[in-house]
Amino acid sequence: MKDFRLGYLYSLSPIHCGGEGDIGNILEISREVHTNFPYIPGSSLRGSIRDEVQSLDTNAANNLFGKELDKEGQMGVHQVWFGDARLLWVPMRTMPLNGGTDIFTWVSCHSLIRDHAIIAKLSFTTFPDHPVGSRPGNYLVADAEINVSALNPKQKEAITFLGKFPDSLNDSVKPTWETNHIILPDSDFQVLMEHSLWTQVRNKIQEETNGANQAGSAEVFWTDICIPRDTIFYSPWGYNLSKENPISSAEHELLIQVLQGLIQVGGQANVGRGWVQSWVNNNTSPLGQNSEKSVLV
Repeated sequence: MKDFRLGYLYSLSPIHCGGEGDIGNILEISREVHTNFPYIPGSSLRGSIRDEVQSLDTNAANNLFGKELDKEGQMGVHQVWFGDARLLWVPMRTMPLNGGTDIFTWVSCHSLIRDHAIIAKLSFTTFPDHPVGSRPGNYLVADAEINVSALNPKQKEAITFLGKFPDSLNDSVKPTWETNHIILPDSDFQVLMEHSLWTQVRNKIQEETNGANQAGSAEVFWTDICIPRDTIFYSPWGYNLSKENPISSAEHELLIQVLQGLIQVGGQANVGRGWVQSWVNNNTSPLGQNSEKSVLV
């Protein structure tokens, strides 16, 4: 049996999933080849979820994700799969030109909204070749002046999620989310992404005088590039159940428990990077109506 579902991730801290092409001491992140947008590889997401499940029940992890390679070179068959987590909305601070206060908003583009609508089977509408959003007006975004027109009803439908925000985000994020969106043409969003990623320069402090260096001086050790916190991703996932040994209802519920909670993805967990709130659009059992019913944790 196969099925197809969607999951969402809301980043609570910057995310660094290492990619190729590091330049000197600049630590790059994984990027899609065709868009150059950052993303979370499905292998990273799957590994993090497996670790969470395994910490609760090793047998369930082996049955869901397949037994890891043993000394004899044997591996188990996976019964759950996870795709790449792609960008959907990126946070941005904007400044209204009329002298008002700064506004926190989420920004996306035509292709990201379109791709999510296709995979979520939402009705999609054409977006104009200029910015549109939930709060029309003139703004400064990353030093660029833009005029934002109002979203029409069909465009509002095209940017909805499947399912709903989890309880942990319902009161804190949802009220801001419902009134703060800007959708840009792809070309403008490409430029924006060159300026909106989170970076941090890590310094090495000199402990003692060394030639021209004085004690307490600093030199650049490396520069991190990260996906900023408050970014929203979507990721396809689903089951591919074994006919001989399908998962149990308890194993399904354990997986759903993990997928509705906090997950750490990517590197640099020792400095608090990579924490995301996860949720799914469909938590029903793939075992059919005759499966044993249990209460989700």
